[in-house]
Amino acid sequence: MSSNTLMSPIQTKSKPTGSRTDAGRADSGRTYAGQSQAERKQQRRQQFLLAGLNLFGTVGFRQCTVRGICREAKLTDRYFYAEFGRIEALLTAVYEDCMIRIRNQVFQSLANSTGSDPQVLIRKALTAFYEAMQDPRVARVCMVELEGVSPEVDDLYHGYIESFADILLQFMHSQVPDWRYSDSQAKIMGIAMVGAMRQAATYGLRHPSRVSKADLIDISSRLFIGVFNEIKTS
Repeated sequence: MSSNTLMSPIQTKSKPTGSRTDAGRADSGRTYAGQSQAERKQQRRQQFLLAGLNLFGTVGFRQCTVRGICREAKLTDRYFYAEFGRIEALLTAVYEDCMIRIRNQVFQSLANSTGSDPQVLIRKALTAFYEAMQDPRVARVCMVELEGVSPEVDDLYHGYIESFADILLQFMHSQVPDWRYSDSQAKIMGIAMVGAMRQAATYGLRHPSRVSKADLIDISSRLFIGVFNEIKTS
C-alpha cells in the first residue's frame, strides 16, 4: 500500500484544474462544465482537504492562514468560509479524513489475511498503520498537529486514540475471551498500546534517516505479541 493509495481520492500534490477566476464564479444550481452543483461542491471540498494536508503536513497548522489555504487550493475564500467557517475546522476535517482512511486500511489488511494466527494478524495490522505513516504529511497531521489547538480539538484527538484502543482490545479479547482484566485495566492497556504506536510513528517522522519502516513494524510487533502472550498466560 502506498501513501497515494491511502489518500485517495486526494491522491497527489498536483494543482487542481481551473483558475481563481473560475473558482470565484457564482455557483448556481445549474450544471456547469459537465458537473452538477453537488459535484462542484464536493470537488471544492476535496481541493481544500488536499490543500490542508499539504500545508498542515509540511509547514504546520500554526503557520497557516486562510489566504494561504485558498491559494494552495486555487479557490476563493468565500468557498472556504462556506464549507468550513474557520481554519480549525479544516484541520479537524483533514485529520478525520486521514484517520478514517488509516482505520479502513487496517481493517482491510485483516480482512485480506488468511488464517487466524494472532501474531500474523498483529503484524498485518501494524504494517498497514506504519505504511500510512510513510506519508510524512499524514504522520504530522495525525501525530503532531492537533494537540493543544483547543479543548474541542483535544477531545476529538483523544477520542480517536480511545477508539483505536478499543479496536485493539476487541481483537485481544476475541482471541482470549476469558481474560481476567477489569474494564479499567483493559482500557489502560489499550491506551498504552496506542501510545506506543503513536510515539514510534512520531519518532520515525522526526528521524526518517535512522528509522526504517521495517524496524517500526518489527519492534512494534514484538511489543504487541509480548502483551498478547502475557494476556494469554495471566
